[in-house]
Amino acid sequence: KESEQASCDDARTNTEDWVNNFLGLYRLCPYTSSVTRAAVGLKSVGVPVGGVHITVGHTGYCNIPSKRKLNAAEVTSLFWSEVSFLLNSPQDEWATSLLVFPAYDLDFDAFIEICDKIVEPSVVATKSTDYIGRAWFHPLYNADAVGHSTVIAGHAIPHKMVEQFRASSNDGNKKELHYDSLARANDLVRQTPHATINILRRSQLTKAGDYEKSLGHRGPKPNSVYVRNAVRLSD
Repeated sequence: KESEQASCDDARTNTEDWVNNFLGLYRLCPYTSSVTRAAVGLKSVGVPVGGVHITVGHTGYCNIPSKRKLNAAEVTSLFWSEVSFLLNSPQDEWATSLLVFPAYDLDFDAFIEICDKIVEPSVVATKSTDYIGRAWFHPLYNADAVGHSTVIAGHAIPHKMVEQFRASSNDGNKKELHYDSLARANDLVRQTPHATINILRRSQLTKAGDYEKSLGHRGPKPNSVYVRNAVRLSD
């Protein structure tokens, strides 16, 4: 149990470092700057700054025997427990959640299968899309392996779509960016230290959209964040 707790502590520390020194440092999410400051810049639309709640899903939960990876039902149960926790917490305490599953770090296919075929259908079936957003992250995240050509819930925007967004943008960025570099950078945004599910408050996502619309021509162009992130992280 001590080694398991140490492993959980390491996973939490690794995730905090990723938020602070990658996601926040490069402003890959324009509204998150650190684990203590998420939903930033939205005060004018009534959204307070809050923290990022990190929960590590491990075998100590639900009386699960040690040395066994959580199965799909257990992952889904923890997902809904975290949803309940987040939505019942004050926004100025916790803005968003990261649910971390280190046991799936080396098994991208199995983790994504659980997310796509069990977690996501349960969200849709309960009409919880009105209350939460969700995104899948993984150390081995590979959009080509997912094989999607259009936007699907939980996943990164397909590389080809980001390439099209960049081709149609006229932001004046002249940096040469080959497709392979763009694809690597687009995947890198989703490559966390551990297999992770991000749970977001739908109300905050809606307010962020309202805020950006209120900026008019001063606001970000549609889909520009995906292009900007690919350029920032490209080789």
